[in-house]
Amino acid sequence: MHSLAKFVEAALAHWGYLALVVGLIAEDAGLPIPGETVLMLASFLAQKSGQLSLAIIIPAGIGAAILGDNCGFWIGRRLGPHFIRWFEVKLKMGEDVAVAEDLIRRHGGATVFWARYIFGLREFAGPVAGALHMKWKRFFLFNSLGACTWVVFTAMIGFAFSNEFNNFIGYFEKASWAISGGIFGVGYYLWRRQKERFRESAAHENR
Repeated sequence: MHSLAKFVEAALAHWGYLALVVGLIAEDAGLPIPGETVLMLASFLAQKSGQLSLAIIIPAGIGAAILGDNCGFWIGRRLGPHFIRWFEVKLKMGEDVAVAEDLIRRHGGATVFWARYIFGLREFAGPVAGALHMKWKRFFLFNSLGACTWVVFTAMIGFAFSNEFNNFIGYFEKASWAISGGIFGVGYYLWRRQKERFRESAAHENR
């Protein structure tokens, strides 16, 4: 964690806003880059050294987050169907795919919005939504809302707590991992329940 933060800080100090934009786009397109670290370090530099400006960091971060997620969405739309067919045919997971598509159709907006706040889910929200044929306008709306609130919230934290930055960013990322684990457990339970309902619905329609 410490070495990664040093690397990101050096990149931001050297490349400035370009490093911020590239880092967020890469994460949101599906690469495992901690966006919180990039954004909070940029805000830290804005407060401590004046190398960057918070007035530019926030709109640049929002634009990069939205662009990155939409890149991920279209990658999923383009390549996702091949992986989905592989799951359906090779792994016999057609029912799981059908359940996932049903959930995206009914709750996709909320999922896209809240995934923005969770490291580990944020990287896959766009590609999965695209692969499962979520409507792009709906994805764009909730993704934009999530990106705006997340960037403002995270940047302001990095700016406000710059004096305790190293301790705070460690806590922030640990909390994100803990939340991810909790969501995985709850999600697995809800997934099992949803599959049972899907089977019951399918059985009812076939009568």
